[in-house]
Amino acid sequence: MLPAIASPTLDARFLVFEALGRGAQGCVFRAYDRVARREVALKALDPVDGPARAHDLAAEFAAWTRLRHPGVVRAYEMCRAFSGPLPAGTPYLVLELVRGRAAHRALVPGRVADTVVLEFARRVLLALDHVHAAGLVHRDLKPGNVLVGASGRPPGRVKLTDFGLASESGRAGSRGKISGSLPYVSPEAILGLPLDGRADLYSLGILVFLLAAGRMPAASRLPERILTWHVDGPPADLRRVRPGVAPRLAELVLRLTTRDRDARPPTAAEALSILGPAGHPRPRAASAPLLPSERAVLRLALDGARGGGRRVLEAPCRPGGAFAMRCETEALGAALDLRVLRVSRPPGSREADLSRVVLRLLLDRGPATRSLVERHGLHRGLPLALLGGTPVWNALDRGRQAAVPILARGIGEFLLDAAGRKTLVLWVERAALSDPLVEAVTLYLERSIARRLRPGGQGGLLLVLEKKKGPDRRSDPGPMRPGA
Repeated sequence: MLPAIASPTLDARFLVFEALGRGAQGCVFRAYDRVARREVALKALDPVDGPARAHDLAAEFAAWTRLRHPGVVRAYEMCRAFSGPLPAGTPYLVLELVRGRAAHRALVPGRVADTVVLEFARRVLLALDHVHAAGLVHRDLKPGNVLVGASGRPPGRVKLTDFGLASESGRAGSRGKISGSLPYVSPEAILGLPLDGRADLYSLGILVFLLAAGRMPAASRLPERILTWHVDGPPADLRRVRPGVAPRLAELVLRLTTRDRDARPPTAAEALSILGPAGHPRPRAASAPLLPSERAVLRLALDGARGGGRRVLEAPCRPGGAFAMRCETEALGAALDLRVLRVSRPPGSREADLSRVVLRLLLDRGPATRSLVERHGLHRGLPLALLGGTPVWNALDRGRQAAVPILARGIGEFLLDAAGRKTLVLWVERAALSDPLVEAVTLYLERSIARRLRPGGQGGLLLVLEKKKGPDRRSDPGPMRPGA
């Protein structure tokens, strides 16, 4: 008999999906807020003895709620857990969910165009200007605390996050203790002087140097040598590393990283003047409409799946055709009460987000999730973790420990079983098919559909694939087991 597991719903409100990141004091999770009807991020502290940690989180929340800017992650609420996967009494923040990556992950250092780095710096400066106008100093500006989204022209949306070390402007740090990340900490923070917005400008200068040069301005990684460089090292001159760097970019870094803070721009707004006027974004091209014949084929396929049938459908390969059909599929799926799940590959990632689809289907099964994970071997190669006994996806662990064919069979069987219970429309994007696991899973499903093998149940399956040029794009996932 399987042991009871905790509900994945925190405080009867937040359905926890996955771990997004871990810091020195706790972890951030992605969740769905059933009250506000939106996805959110939950920043939960690790359990410790004493009230000090909760007090620190309350101070962070108090500072965060003073900010309201497009370039700053929103803080909605502060709560304490009383039921669900987190230990009772655990303090946590409810934050705006930003679908982005750390700056140095989204923008590969040393391979980013100068124009993109300049625009990135502009957007961070606009956010810092708002933070400083509220009388706050971030004090921990580093790549992990600047999230970059994939939408729009590069660099995409840029948002500041994590105000755990934020303090009132003019306050000095503790004696003998450096607050912040050592590679980005300002000289005045090292010396224990009162801090203002110019400390954040210094940290931004180091970050911009990293993105433009592909390396840090301090040549050593030893802590004592990094400290020495911050206090009395050579200037962070981009032209020595990249002779052809844009003059405005080199000047910005030199001005921001001057050791004498009185020689830096006094405000973020002043630093913006170094960059000159902002460029104008190009209008996005409109998508192509879905042809009547394509709409008819799609509708017939969806009706067949609703009746328990199973079919493979290829999306149009003409420009804009796949996107138009995907929009139509999602709209019809919502109208017909069908589950429409999409497998994509995030920009810059080597792996597709197949795990998110599996998680969504697991959560629909409630207490049976653990047994399903064991039966189909899902824990062997997917980024799976347990939160209070409930399966969640751990975005920090992307390693696959099982052979792709073995894991593909397990996932394929799980998807077929889920489709047998309720009709499933699975859309696989072209970029996702470059992931070997997704290729193997889709081949397994195609073969099962071709052989007309299906488990018991009333639901159907529609597998929609975006066409990809070239010969046989998938590898064989191995022999199928009876009843797959």
